[in-house]
Amino acid sequence: MEALSIVEDEVRELVRRRGLDPAKQPTVIKSLIEEVIRDYDERALLGAVPSLNSLDSARQAVFDNVAGFGALQPLLDDPTVEEIWINAPHDPENYSQSNFPFELR
Repeated sequence: MEALSIVEDEVRELVRRRGLDPAKQPTVIKSLIEEVIRDYDERALLGAVPSLNSLDSARQAVFDNVAGFGALQPLLDDPTVEEIWINAPHDPENYSQSNFPFELR
């Protein structure tokens, strides 16, 4: 299992056990993610689990997946993205002012 998936599964399990609402308690969720990543990183140093590449990007990815809209969250947070087209479950296209495929009149 991939490192990020393991961390995300652990966070989701703790959210369920503690009865947290990610949409209403983002600060608590961020603290929980930090706690899980810190614990995971210690286990990775011992070789018990695969290591995370970047702790900062892992924190953001897990938060986006647990409390946000997953892969769409960075697009939703980007003020230059004007439109998101979802053609298939794993194939979102996004258009900003600089790469919109049509001329606006």
